[in-house]
Order: sequence, then structure tokens, then C-alpha cells
Amino acid sequence: MTFKRLFKESFLVMAWILSFIWGISNIPINADVFSPISDAFKDFELTDMYFSHFKESEGVEDNIVLVNIGNLDRGGVAELINVLNQYHPKAIGIDAFFRSPKEPQLDSALAQAFSRTTNLVLVSELIENDSTGKVESIKYSNEMFMRYAQPGFADMIAQGKHSLNTARDCIPKEIVNGDTLLSFPSKLVSIYAPEKLKRYIARKNDVESINYQGNINVHVEGSTENSKNVFTALDWFDVLDKKFTPETIQDKIVIMGFMGETIGQNNWQDKFCTPLNSQYVGRTAPDMYGVVVHANIVSMILKEKYINDMPNWLNWSLSLILIFIMVWLFNWLYLNTAEWWDGISMILSLIGVILLSVAMVMIFDFYNYTFNIALASVALLLSGNLIELYWGIIKPLYMRTKEKIVSLEDQNNTGESL
Repeated sequence: MTFKRLFKESFLVMAWILSFIWGISNIPINADVFSPISDAFKDFELTDMYFSHFKESEGVEDNIVLVNIGNLDRGGVAELINVLNQYHPKAIGIDAFFRSPKEPQLDSALAQAFSRTTNLVLVSELIENDSTGKVESIKYSNEMFMRYAQPGFADMIAQGKHSLNTARDCIPKEIVNGDTLLSFPSKLVSIYAPEKLKRYIARKNDVESINYQGNINVHVEGSTENSKNVFTALDWFDVLDKKFTPETIQDKIVIMGFMGETIGQNNWQDKFCTPLNSQYVGRTAPDMYGVVVHANIVSMILKEKYINDMPNWLNWSLSLILIFIMVWLFNWLYLNTAEWWDGISMILSLIGVILLSVAMVMIFDFYNYTFNIALASVALLLSGNLIELYWGIIKPLYMRTKEKIVSLEDQNNTGESL
């Protein structure tokens, strides 16, 4: 077969493969037998292996300190803040709600502690309409506390809002009734490094992928060696007993929230699965407290190390080019090595998928750039059988149909001439 003919046939085979994939993907399959498999793999991404085992340590984050509030009441939280204020943090963010009045004495103590805090950020919650997807209202802490604080909404996205679904993305800001609201991490960065927040917002991404830096030293189920003890974390009793140096707090971003009754206790409350989780498929144990996820987002903004997604047009273009090259090679092999075809196609398909996966991880490692290889990988895995179907059934059927049409046309032309 000439090069020109092979080139043309490769286009036709690629069209057949893509049509087959499109057709299969649009077949509604509602079988409970597939549910466990589907549920296990739907939350998996190839970059998870990079985050949990291959990413090099970023080192200790010097700008952020985490403080565990445990199960302290409002009086205990007030004591923590009073101690922290003695060491002049740049900003204090609290990932906890204080919605309803409780004991007047404890409420008053907390309000007074808040009033002495220079830059205080309290978390808020955006309430969306499930049908429209638009924010309808915002939940804040009680006004007696909010008068001394700036709000920042909780911005993590976990599919289904369930802790066992991986928290991969965050929302930098939200427009509500014409007003621009900043997320909890964005608000803290606006105080600490406003110029970096400006560049973060200038990216104009409605959703950002979280470039995880690491975890706290928890040593519990779900964590791995690659979770990395990146963030300094103080327990509530360490703060009250002042078991830290002044430099630990001074001019730092202090983020307070629940990290177990004590740090290291394996508690699932306000805890999420992340790409640092040791279990790639079918995660069963969350590995990171919400307050630590917030710290990762703040660290990402401060370091300006963002994950960039390849534009759809470029992703599709590269995928189609890769598929065509693969189809061209497989067509040549099928026509020239028929006796070895089954073994060669299977081995090359597996090698091709592995190489694509390695290339994607390397690009992500060097450039923090994601390339979706799903279409190219599926086409590669199916190409062997589909090419065999094309040359064994579709092409001969097409040629016989074409010959019949030509024969009928010749007969009609002969009849008309008579």
C-alpha cells in the first residue's frame, strides 16, 4: 500500500475508532453490578500518584502556623486568641462558626478577644440553590463576633460535599448580588500579601486546582510518608502553656480550627480525602483536616505555584494528533505483520498507555501543567481490535457494497443504451 493510500486509510480508521468510543460512551448502562467499580474509579486521577509518592518536599512553610482548637468552648478559644495576640501575628483566621449566643460570660470573653485582634478572618458559608447553582444566601457567625472580623467563605470543592470524595479544587472568589466575596484563604492572603492575591485573582479562574504542599505530622490512617510534615501545628494546650518561641507566631498567618481533640488523634470530623491520600482507588479514610486544606491553599497562593489546565482546544488537538500517529503505525503493522499482529498490538497498546501516563506525570512535575490523556489512552487500548474489525469486516463490506452499486449502475446504463 502506498504512503498516500495508507495516510487516507488512517484517517478513516481514526474516524471509526472515535465513532465507536463516542457511541459506547453514550449508551446508558444502569447495572448495579458495575456500581462498585464505577464508584471506586470515578474519584481517581493519575496525578494523585504524583502527589502522594513522587512530589518532592517543598520544605516547611514558614509563613503559616496552625492552631488546633480541639473541643474548647468559647471561653477556651478566647484564651487562645489572647495568648496569640501577645505575639503579634499578621492575621488570625478561624475555621469555625460561632452562630448562636450561648453563655453570656463566654460570649463576652470571645467578643473581647476578637476586639483585640488586629486582622481577624472568620469563615462563612455560601448557600446555593440546587436547581440554579446560584448563591442565594450566606451564613455568618453571630453579629456580636462578626463586627470585629472580616468574612471569607469556605472554598473547598469535594464532589458530593462528602469527606470521602477528594478535595481537589477551590474557589478564589464569588460574585453575589454584584459584590465580590473572597474565600477564606484569599481573604487571609489579602491581608498578608495583597499583591500576590491580586495576581491570583487576575488568573480569572472560577475554580483553581489545589497544588498541595503537604500535611501536618499526624501519623494516622490514610497518610503517607509523602504527606510531608510541612505546616507547623500547635495544640491548644501548647499555646495556653506558651510552649513555642515568639518567632513561631510573630508576623505569621495563624489559622485556627479543629484537628482532633488533640493533634494526632484519628478523628473524621471536618476531615477530607486529598491527592496525598495513600489509597488511589476506593478511598476509605480521609487524610487531611479542613483547616490544613485551607493552609495548603494559602501556601499555594503565597508561593504562586499554581496548577494550569491545558485548554480544551489544545487538549483535543494533541489527542487527535497522537491518535492519528498511533493509527497510522498500527495500520502499517496490521498490513505488514499479519502473523504477529495480535501480540504486537497488545504489547504496543500497553506500552503506549504507560508512556502517555509517564509523559503526563513528567509534564505535571516540571511545569504544573495538566494534559488529559483519557481519550488517547482509550483509543490506544481499543485500537488493536477495532483496526482488525475495520480491515476484516467494515472495509470488505464497504468494497462489496460499492461493487454492487457500480454493477447496478453499469446495468442501468446498458439498459438505457439498448
